[in-house]
Amino acid sequence: MQDFNTIFLSIIIEALPLVLAGVFVSAFIHTFVPAEWIQRVLPRKRLAGIIAASLLGVFLPLCECGMVPVIRRLIHKGVPPYIAIAFMLSAPIINPLVAWSTYLAFSAFPSMVLYRLLGAFTAVIIIAFIMSASRTRQVLAGGETAATCCGGHHAHSPHTSPAGFPANCRMMLYHACDDFFDMGRFLLVGSFLAAFIQVTVPRLTLLNYGQDPIYSVGGMMVFAFLLSVCSQADAFIAAPFLEHFSTGSLAAFLIFGPMLDVKNTIMLFTVFKPLFTLTLIFIITAVVLGVSLSMLYFPQLWEVICFVPV
Repeated sequence: MQDFNTIFLSIIIEALPLVLAGVFVSAFIHTFVPAEWIQRVLPRKRLAGIIAASLLGVFLPLCECGMVPVIRRLIHKGVPPYIAIAFMLSAPIINPLVAWSTYLAFSAFPSMVLYRLLGAFTAVIIIAFIMSASRTRQVLAGGETAATCCGGHHAHSPHTSPAGFPANCRMMLYHACDDFFDMGRFLLVGSFLAAFIQVTVPRLTLLNYGQDPIYSVGGMMVFAFLLSVCSQADAFIAAPFLEHFSTGSLAAFLIFGPMLDVKNTIMLFTVFKPLFTLTLIFIITAVVLGVSLSMLYFPQLWEVICFVPV
């Protein structure tokens, strides 16, 4: 019990400040950055648009909790669905807040930051190109209403929130409060499970499971999907498994979770047509699995890509 308390509290104490910073940034963007501005900065050409959308999170570090409503508005404004999807999948991972939290969590292996960011960038480019093969632009569900993010509030922009700077500030605080308490409970559950596994599962068993390529990568993807932890905190849950799991399996957890989990899957089915959603889920799963397995079967290539010292 003492070991469990130590691991559990250490994860919580390290992650909470970053989650708090992240929800305020996300709430500020939701409240003060209109979707029309995002549309203007995204190129319309396929390759340029996908790359720009994949890197837009560097400037707009949104949490995955609020991405689906933003994407719905962008598609309504005429942004091609595959470019909107690239932004939705990349922004929660390829942003400075997530990079910093991953660096702090994996201080013993800082190269995990590059494995996560470059792995996510590679996966998003592949996913967006596959989705761009479909010329269907009517991907939104008919009669769908404004989607809500994980905190239960509606996503607002300056055009839909109450007029006036004080009112917008109050709306930003409402967003931040809802997101913090909602993500906080997922963080608690994830930290509890991570600590529980560390103190109950024999190290030899954990090591044998973690070194199996298929089981470890697939298992960590399922783990990430079920936990539904915010991308600004999930690295602290994955870090305790560093000694037992391969780089590819940890990268699978860190890449797949922000792209697809329980809460945003429900939102996807609410906003998009069922066939489009099922297709997107299948493509995300297959591509992330392939990218993660490539880290296991071609480690020298990824060491070069991620500048890992030999």
